[in-house]
Amino acid sequence: MEDTAIIIMAAGKGKRMKSNFPKVLHKLAGKPILNYILETVNQIKAKRKILVIGHKGEKIKEFIRNKIEYVEQIEQSGTAHAVLQTKNLLSDFSGDVLILSGDVPFLTISTIKKLLKYHKAKKYSCTLISTILENPYGYGRIVRDEEGRITGIIEEADLPEDKKGIQEINTGIYCFSKTDLFQALEKVIPDNKQKEYYLTDTVKILLKDDLKVGNIKVDDYKEVLGINNRIDLANATHQVYQRVCKYLMLQGVTIIDPGSTFIDEGVEIGQDSVIYPFTIIEKDSKIGEHCQIGPYSHLINTRIGKEVKVWASIIEESIIEDEAIIGPYTHIRPGTTIKKGVKIGNFVEVKKSIVGEGSKASHLTYLGDAVIGKRVNIGAGTITCNYDGEKKNKTIIEDEVFIGSNNSLVAPVKIGKKSYTGAGSTITEDVPEENLAIARSKQRNIPGWRKRKK
Repeated sequence: MEDTAIIIMAAGKGKRMKSNFPKVLHKLAGKPILNYILETVNQIKAKRKILVIGHKGEKIKEFIRNKIEYVEQIEQSGTAHAVLQTKNLLSDFSGDVLILSGDVPFLTISTIKKLLKYHKAKKYSCTLISTILENPYGYGRIVRDEEGRITGIIEEADLPEDKKGIQEINTGIYCFSKTDLFQALEKVIPDNKQKEYYLTDTVKILLKDDLKVGNIKVDDYKEVLGINNRIDLANATHQVYQRVCKYLMLQGVTIIDPGSTFIDEGVEIGQDSVIYPFTIIEKDSKIGEHCQIGPYSHLINTRIGKEVKVWASIIEESIIEDEAIIGPYTHIRPGTTIKKGVKIGNFVEVKKSIVGEGSKASHLTYLGDAVIGKRVNIGAGTITCNYDGEKKNKTIIEDEVFIGSNNSLVAPVKIGKKSYTGAGSTITEDVPEENLAIARSKQRNIPGWRKRKK
């Protein structure tokens, strides 16, 4: 395939998405639509790979960085005009040009290879991919003569009434002889309702010049359909999630209800783990064996050990080691490590902290920028006061400390090994090992207060 150049079309506005954001950067099951076709193209050895960008091109540049060569279509004047922007980059190239769309995420490498092989074997000037749709509205139709030969492609906006019953559609996936392609592009005129330069018009131009145009049909239309609106995006997202769930279940993971479980591609889950409904697992998260996750949990780029239980909780960019119990209603924020056998319970928030093996924070607690040792008990209502208005400060709680309920630990502060703090204390100074720290005012009862108040 090294005598092939690849052009990926990603310059359009995507009007039907009704968005100020580039269509190809909308997320599909956790990653941009464009990412899917780029991953597929990465599997192909080609002489050149060029992405054509246009609308909101600066955002696409930020995304692709150095992943692929690109050219800009400053004025969006149609698909033929977009391909013409690659002419200078391909001036020294002589071979076949594969043209793909940035919004067709499910196109397989096997279909691409089939297209290229067929195109070369038949020595066509252009070979295109078509498919059959029951409801072809919105797509360009393949027009054939009585003998079944392609005579042209008509876009939806220009479709005459007698052609609207055609169900064979153009997918926007082509292979061209480079020389024939650019000669035909120079002849395209915007003779249509949109006043745009259509790439599809090159087919009619090539045929008029007595050059050969062929096609292959793809039976599974889902593979070659683009994402044109938010309904298409939702349907495609559902397709990805179902595919991932099916794969994981065949690997030995129990997913109670795949229809209400949302797991991104690339997530790893160990055997005999159980994923409950309404759980979202994103971005390369890894979960060990014999875990129970959900219901109503959301994991983002998180590492989970073996035999961990997570109930109705959010965990972001953190590490949860073996046999920990999280939740319900826990929020583990980025940069946190929960060690083996830790219990983090109801309405506890942990941020950028380390919680040592066997420790517990069972309810109503905030632990921020803290280092907590082994077998520590954090009483209900405890908070680490880590922010002084200018910077975040660290709280250190050493092994086997008992923190009483409703404590405020004003950082920076260190609580020594095996020490205790009394309930209701505000701890502002270090506590030595094996001490009891009590920091609260003495209770005062005022007789007759109620009567005097009246």
